[in-house]
Formats: sequence, structure tokens, C-alpha cells
Amino acid sequence: MWNFRCLLFLVVFIPFQSMGQDSLQVAAEDIEEELTMPFLSSIAVSVDYGKLAAQFLNTESKFEFGGQVEFKDRFVLIGEYGFSTLTPHGAYQNTDYQSEGNYFRVGLGYKIDFKAKNNIYFSARYAKSSFKDKGALDITSASGLYDDLFEPFVRDNLSAQWFEVVMSSETKLWKGLYAGFHLRLRIMDKYDEQEPLDVYTVPGYGRTFDRTIPAVNLYLKYALQRF
Repeated sequence: MWNFRCLLFLVVFIPFQSMGQDSLQVAAEDIEEELTMPFLSSIAVSVDYGKLAAQFLNTESKFEFGGQVEFKDRFVLIGEYGFSTLTPHGAYQNTDYQSEGNYFRVGLGYKIDFKAKNNIYFSARYAKSSFKDKGALDITSASGLYDDLFEPFVRDNLSAQWFEVVMSSETKLWKGLYAGFHLRLRIMDKYDEQEPLDVYTVPGYGRTFDRTIPAVNLYLKYALQRF
């Protein structure tokens, strides 16, 4: 009986004790890593290369750049700036339309190390655009009974603001170079509404009659790490 109890002790208690020690060791290593992790872990700049590719379209011209600062390899401060010219086809019937201006976004996020070379970010951002739009109402009388109407308009100093919820995923290509994408949900807060023809598109946001807009952006990022 005594030998059986000794055997039971060796089989059950000692592995359990070893598992507890391993757990404590892992927890201690996590705490040590957190304490030794630098407060400022990386500074990065990015460019939206999808918008650069859009230069070949005759309906839009866009540029967008970004900056990112990581703290404790977890918390992220984000800033983005862009400018665009939008000339959508068929914005209004018998009307040529164009909007152009700049915009910025700022926000906070949280980083998850998904794999050794893959990162995922979740963030919330505030965005604002300053822009102008212009166009010309052009109506021709087919019968000739009425005078043709050509009425141009230019509206300056317009603004809009919205919020974004963003999930970002990126892969390390080489050293500090990453490629990734932003999956955004844009939520309009307010913009300067106009009459009789309302603002059709806002640079950085999109069509004003869509109160929420999903969007995907592609980017390249270079990060300086471990300060």
C-alpha cells in the first residue's frame, strides 16, 4: 500500500507542481518583458499606394500619407493627411461636377502581434476635410422653343467631418518595410449642405448621401523600431 501511495504521489503531484512552476516562470518572463520594453517602440511613415495607382483614372486624383507612433509595442497614435480631386461621372443630370480639397485623420489604436511577421491593429479615428466644389448646369432646349441654360457655380470654404472604425493588417517584407491594408467604416457626422445642388462628394470621405461607407486602402509602411 505504501509503495502504491508513493507511486501515486510521483505520477500526480510532481507533474502538477512542475506545471505550476512553468506557469509562474512564463508569467515572470512576461512581466520582465513588459518592464524592459521601451516606452517608445517605433515611429513609422506610410503611403497609400492604391491612391497612387488611381492617378491613371480620369475621374479622380488622390494622394495620402500617414504617420504612426507605437508605445510599449501595443498602443498606437495615428495621423493621416491627404488631398484629392474628384470628378465623378453622372453626379447630377446635365451637370459637370468636381470637388477638391485636403483632409486629415487622427486616432488611437491597439496592436496585436498575430505572427512573427504579421501585425493587426484596431483603431478609431476622427477625420475632417476642407474643400471646394464647382460645376456647370448645362441644359439645351431640343425644340428650340426655350433659351439654353448654362449656369456655372463655385462654392469655396466647405468642410465636413466624420468618424472611422478601422481594422488594419500588415506583413513584414524586409527589415522595417511592411505592406498592408486598412478596412474602414466611415460614419458621417456633418458637412456643409448646399442648395439647390447639394455637395456630391467629400475628399477623403466619398458620396454625401451615404451616411456610412466601407472602404479598403492599401499601404506601404517603413518603421524605425526599438528606441
